Amino acid sequence: MKRALLVGLSVVAFSVGQASAADLPVKARPMAPVITAYNWTGCHIGGNVGGKWVRTSGDVTVAPAGIGAGGVVGFADADSSSLIAGGQIGCDWQAPGSNWVFGVEGDLDWQRWSRVSTVGAVFPFPFVTGDSFEWRSNWQGSVRGRIGYAWDRMLLYVTGGAAVTNLTVGTNFIAIGVFPADVVSASTTVWGPTVGGGLEYAFTNNFSFGVEGRYSWYGTHNYSGGLLATVATGVPPVFTFAPASQSVKLNTFEVMGKLNWKIF
Repeated sequence: MKRALLVGLSVVAFSVGQASAADLPVKARPMAPVITAYNWTGCHIGGNVGGKWVRTSGDVTVAPAGIGAGGVVGFADADSSSLIAGGQIGCDWQAPGSNWVFGVEGDLDWQRWSRVSTVGAVFPFPFVTGDSFEWRSNWQGSVRGRIGYAWDRMLLYVTGGAAVTNLTVGTNFIAIGVFPADVVSASTTVWGPTVGGGLEYAFTNNFSFGVEGRYSWYGTHNYSGGLLATVATGVPPVFTFAPASQSVKLNTFEVMGKLNWKIF
């Protein structure tokens, strides 16, 4: 009888303990952090450095006037190169949930390329051996749009717009016979289309690094090349008789590395 009573009390105690345990709160598992995709929307400012390759061609013309016929000396395609360094600023927009990125960007860079062409042993009148002509530039810039496709922090894009650069031409007619020396320089700003593409990677939420290549063509431009004159012995130039002009065709290609800071 006592044994049966003890067994019964044990069963009741076990059942009450199980019910109490079921009523205790269960500690929930910690939730894994939500990882959100990087978004390229925002504005940036940064710096760049790279290399530039320049192809030029053209001619110098002395108009027929005064004591003789004019002449033309031509200069075939030739390549120059330069380091470039500067900065850029721009803004991008990426719709939530979309991989497409749309933006605008402008840049301004220092450069220093030049080409000097000299008249050789065979020359047309009124040129002489040693006459030289220089084409050079010290800066460039561009304003462009860009369209890209992003894989989270990686962005592949194409870009295009307007490029601008300064172009300075120099004329150096050497003194010979009745022709005195004449040194003339003329400079202007030229515009042309530019297209290219690049790859950019955001290695933090605020900093990204990229590589961009771009081709620009500026067409053909004409410049004053000074005036030829004749002199009498011991007398300053007495008769200016022939204006000279230069025609220059300019195309460029560049590759640069870019570091950007996403300011907001």
